[in-house]
Amino acid sequence: MQAAQFIHGNRLEALADRLIDDLHAQGADDPMRTQCVVVAHPALGRWLQERIADRCGIATNIRFPLPSSFAWGLLCELGGALAPESAFSREALSWRIFKALPGLVAQAGFERVRRYLGDDTDARQRYELAVLLARCFDEYSMARPDWLRAWTGKRLLLDDTDERWQSALWRVLVSGVNEPDRANLMLRALSMLDSGEALPASLAQGVAVFGASHLPPLLLEFFLALAGHAPLRFYQPNPCLDYWGDIVSEREFSQRRKLWERHGRSDASSYLEVGHPLLAAWGSLGREHLKAIHAPELVIHDDDAFELPDASRLLGWVQHGILLLDPTHAQPPEDEARPSIRVHACPTRQREVEVLRDELLSLFETLGGLMPHDIVVMSPQIEDYVPAIKAVFGEDDDALAIPYGIGDVALRALHPLIDAFARVLALAEGRMAVSEVLGILAEPSIARRQGLHGEAQDWLRSWIGESAIRWGLDDAFRAELGAAALDENTWRFGFNRLLLGYAVGDEEAMLSDVVPVANVEGSAAQWLGRLCAFIDVMQRIRKELSQARSAQAWKLWLMECVEGLLDTESTDASERAAVRDLREAIADLGNGAGRWLGDEPIDFGVLRDALEDAIGEPRKARAGRYGVTFCGMVPMRNVPHRVVCLLGLDAARFPRKQAAAGLNLMRKHPRPGDRSIREDDRFLFLECLVAARDVFHLSHVSGAADGSDADPPSPVIDELLGFLTAAYGPGRWPQMRKRIVLRHPLQAFAPDCFRTDAPVPSHDRLWLQAAQAVQAPWQQPPAFAEFKELATAVADPVVDVDIDDVLRWMRQPIRAWFRQHLPIHLSEAEADEDIEVFELDRLSRYKLSDRLLGPLARRPDLHRVQREGRFPLGPAGRNIWDTLDEELATLGQAIADLPGGKDPALEVEARVLDFPEIGVRLCGSIHHLRGSDAGPAGLLLYRPGRIRSVDMARIALERALLPLSQATRPSASVLGFGERRAVVCCTLAEFGNEREWIGKLLGWYMRGLRQPVPAFPNCAQAFAEAWVKGKGATPSQAAEDAWLEGDYPEGSDAFNALISRHRGEAVLDAQFEAFAREVYVPLHQLASKVKP
Repeated sequence: MQAAQFIHGNRLEALADRLIDDLHAQGADDPMRTQCVVVAHPALGRWLQERIADRCGIATNIRFPLPSSFAWGLLCELGGALAPESAFSREALSWRIFKALPGLVAQAGFERVRRYLGDDTDARQRYELAVLLARCFDEYSMARPDWLRAWTGKRLLLDDTDERWQSALWRVLVSGVNEPDRANLMLRALSMLDSGEALPASLAQGVAVFGASHLPPLLLEFFLALAGHAPLRFYQPNPCLDYWGDIVSEREFSQRRKLWERHGRSDASSYLEVGHPLLAAWGSLGREHLKAIHAPELVIHDDDAFELPDASRLLGWVQHGILLLDPTHAQPPEDEARPSIRVHACPTRQREVEVLRDELLSLFETLGGLMPHDIVVMSPQIEDYVPAIKAVFGEDDDALAIPYGIGDVALRALHPLIDAFARVLALAEGRMAVSEVLGILAEPSIARRQGLHGEAQDWLRSWIGESAIRWGLDDAFRAELGAAALDENTWRFGFNRLLLGYAVGDEEAMLSDVVPVANVEGSAAQWLGRLCAFIDVMQRIRKELSQARSAQAWKLWLMECVEGLLDTESTDASERAAVRDLREAIADLGNGAGRWLGDEPIDFGVLRDALEDAIGEPRKARAGRYGVTFCGMVPMRNVPHRVVCLLGLDAARFPRKQAAAGLNLMRKHPRPGDRSIREDDRFLFLECLVAARDVFHLSHVSGAADGSDADPPSPVIDELLGFLTAAYGPGRWPQMRKRIVLRHPLQAFAPDCFRTDAPVPSHDRLWLQAAQAVQAPWQQPPAFAEFKELATAVADPVVDVDIDDVLRWMRQPIRAWFRQHLPIHLSEAEADEDIEVFELDRLSRYKLSDRLLGPLARRPDLHRVQREGRFPLGPAGRNIWDTLDEELATLGQAIADLPGGKDPALEVEARVLDFPEIGVRLCGSIHHLRGSDAGPAGLLLYRPGRIRSVDMARIALERALLPLSQATRPSASVLGFGERRAVVCCTLAEFGNEREWIGKLLGWYMRGLRQPVPAFPNCAQAFAEAWVKGKGATPSQAAEDAWLEGDYPEGSDAFNALISRHRGEAVLDAQFEAFAREVYVPLHQLASKVKP
C-alpha cells in the first residue's frame, strides 16, 4: 500500500521548483505522456504554467484541473458513463428544485415553504428559494454527506422541523435522475478504490496536488484513498516549519482558562501552546487542515521545501517568526526608512487608490527591477473600487501611466453595454420613464444601433422636454400599472404632438385634441422617426415579456434582442468582447435551464432574475504578465508577488460576517471544524502576508482626515499592529509607528503630499500646481481676470443701439456676454423629468399668466393648456386655473382704471437720441404708448409678476424716445403683482437729467458687450430698493442677500456662478455698486408704488 507524500514549503516558488523536478523525472521515459497537476485555483495554475515555461522554455501536455474537477473526472472514469454536468451541481439543483417545489408545497411539512411563497404569481419567489436551497444542498454534499445519505434512506438525524421538508425535497431530487449525488458518488468511488478497482492508465505515474492550503473533508478523504493506488504528492503551502496544529490564539487560551475556572476543573493551560500569536489568530482554517493531513497513518511528510525569509526587513522578519513559530526569534529591524509593511489610513476609497498609485510609482524607483506584473492589488469588495481604479490608473496618455487589469468583478460591471442591456429588459417591465429611456439611449452601442447617436441626443432631449413626455407608453399602459388611464405625458401623447408639429408647423393649431410642438423640421425629423421606432420596439418587447415560454425559447428571443438593440459589429474591441460575453451568458443560462425544465413555460421575471445572477457573478481574474492585477481576495489564489496590496480593510467589511442561519441547517446545527467565513478571511489575510516578497501594503478607509471620529480598521490590522507593538516595546514602537501607520490627507493636492520627506510623495503634476496654489499667499483675483483677453473692441465709430437689445442685456448681462463670446451651454437645474405636473412653480405660473393676458384670439382655455402636458389635471388643475383667472381679472380691472388702460396701443415713430461722447445712437420702437384719436393717454406696461427694474427702464427709455412734437409727456406706469399677489402700480416720475441717466446706462451696456462686468440685475434692484428705503438692511447687505438667498438666488445662476468662481459674493464689489448707483438707484428714486 502506497502512502500520500506531503511536501511542505513556506514559499510557492520552492514548491514549484520541486514539482518541476518531479515532473521531469516522471516524464523522462515518455515525454509525450500527459501529466496532471491539480491546482487549488485557476490563477495558481496559470502562474505555475508560466513558471514551468520560464524554467524549461515550454510548458505543454500538462493539465491543471481544480480538485473538484479532477475528482469528478476520475469518478466518471471509475463509475461508468456520467453526464458531463452533474445533476447535483449548484446551477442544476437550482432549476431542479424550482421545478419540484410546486408539487411539494401542498404536502404536510411544507407549511413554512407554503407561507414563504404565498401569492407567488410570477414564480420569482420560487426561483429565489430554489437558488437558496441549492446553495444549502451543495454545502451539505461536502460537509454533511451523512445527512444526505440518511435522508435518502428516509432517516432523520436532527430535531428540526426544517429537516423534515428538506429531506423530503432531497429524496425527490435523488429519485428524479438516474445519477448518484456527489456524496454517494464519492463513497462509491472510495469503495471501488478499496476493492482494488484498476485506475486509468493516465494515473500510473501519479498525481500532483499543488498549492491546496485546505480541502473539504470529503475531497481530502478521496485524495488520500487515491494515494493507496497511485503515487500522490501534495505540494503543501505551510507558513510554519514546525507542527502547529495544536496552537491556540491568546483569546481562545483565555476563554478556555475561564471555562475551566467556571466549572471548577484543574487548570490545564500548561498543555496549550500559543506559539506565534499571528499564526494562532489567523490560521484556524489551516490548523484544522494540518490536523487532518497528520491524522492518517499512510502519510509521509517532507519538509525539504522550506526557505528562510530575509529577517533584515520587517516583512521578512514577521514571516521568519511565523516560520519558526517563534515571535521573539530576533529583534525586529529598526533601520528601515521605508518599512516593508505599512498601513495607510485614507479618508475615502478614491484616496486609497490615489495613495496606492503614488506608492507604486515610488516603489518602481526604489525596488530594483520591479515590474507592473510583480504587483497584485486585492480587496474584499473589488467592485466598489472599479470607478476609482479607472479614474486614477486609466490615463493612458500620462507618461507615468501604470498598465493594469481588473478581475473578479461582475460581468455587468466590466462594460456599461451589458448593464444597459439588462436595464432595457427592466425598463420594458417598468414605467418607461423618460430618464430611464434617455439613460439607455446614452449607451453608445445602443444609440448607434438605433441611429440616435451624436447630435441626435440633444434633439431628443429638447423634443421630449417640449412635448412634456414623462412616463408610460399610453393611457392603457398606465391603467395596467394601476394609475389613471390618462394619456397626458405619455410617450404616445408626446409623439402625437411632435408628429403633428412636423406635419402642420403651426404650434397654435389644435387638431383632434392634439396640440402640436413646433421646431420639428428638416433633416433632424428623421431622429424623431427613429425614436418612435425605438419606443415601438420597447412596446413589442413588453408584449413579448408577458407571454411565458420555455427556457430555450427565451434564449433565442434574448439573442434576437441582442442583435436588435446592440451594435454587434462595433469597431471597439471592448464592446465586441462585451457582446460576446453577454451572448455566452444568455446561451449558458438558456441551455442550463432548458436541460432541467424542458419545454415547461416560465415567466420572464424568473429568467430575468437568473440572467441578473449570471451577469452579476464575479469573473475570474487573469494575472497579467504586463500589468498590475486588481482582483478580489479569493482563497488559495495567492500566488507570490513582490508587492502585495490590500485595499478596503475596514472593520465593517473584513473579516466578513457570517450570514444568518435562515434555512441552512449547518448554521443551526454546527460541528467542530465547520467553515466560518470570518476564519476563512483571517486565513486569507495570512496567505496574503506569506505571498508578499518585498512589500505588504495595507489600507483602509478611516473616514476622517484628522483622525477624529475615524472609522476603525479591520481587526486583522489591529492584531498585526498589536503584535508589532509588543515586539518593538514601549521604547521603540512610537517612532516605528510613525513610519508604519500613515494617515493621509483628504485631498490629493494637500501640500503635505509633496514634501520631499513625505512618506508617500505624490507624483501628480496637476495636483502639484493645486498644492502650490494652496500654499501661495491668498490674493483676491481681479474681477473676471480670466475673461479679459476675450474682450473685443467696437469696430464702428458710431453704433446704432436698439432699446430692445439694451433691455435684453439688462435682464441677464453675464449670460448675454457669454453667448456672444463663448457660445457654451450651461444647463440649469431641472425638475424631475419623470413626474407629471401637480403644481405650478413660479416661472410656469408667470408664463401661463402672460399667455392669458395676451390677445384674446390667442388666449388658451383650460383644456388646451392641459393638453400641452404642463398643467395639473383634474380638480387640482381646475383650482389653480380658477385662482389664476381671479388674479388676472383683478389685474385686468386695475389696468382698465389707469390712463390709457382701455385704449389700444398707438403707433408712434420714435426719435433717435445721439450720444457722440460714447459713439452710440439710441433708437427703437415704442410699444407701450396707449391712447385714442384724441391723443396719447399714457405709457403703460403690465406683467403678471413682480415689477422689475428692467420694466421701469423700458418705460423710461420709451418715454425718452417719444417725438418732441408732443407738448406734454404722458404718464409712465408699470403694473404688476406685489406681496401676496396683490396688484401694485408703479408710476415713474420725470428724470431731472434724463440724458445723463441714459448715457450712463448705454456706457455700461457697451462695456458689457466687450467684457463681462458685475451687472447683476436682481442684486442691483435689491441694492437700489434698500438705498431708497434708507432703513433696515444696508444696500450692500441687501445685494448680498439677493446673491445668496431666496428661491432663485442670483449667485446660483450657472453663468453667474462661472463668472464669479473663486470670488463668491465678493464679486459684488465697488464696480457693481457703481453700476447699481448709476443705473438702478435713479429709477427707484423716481418710482412711486401704490395699490390701485
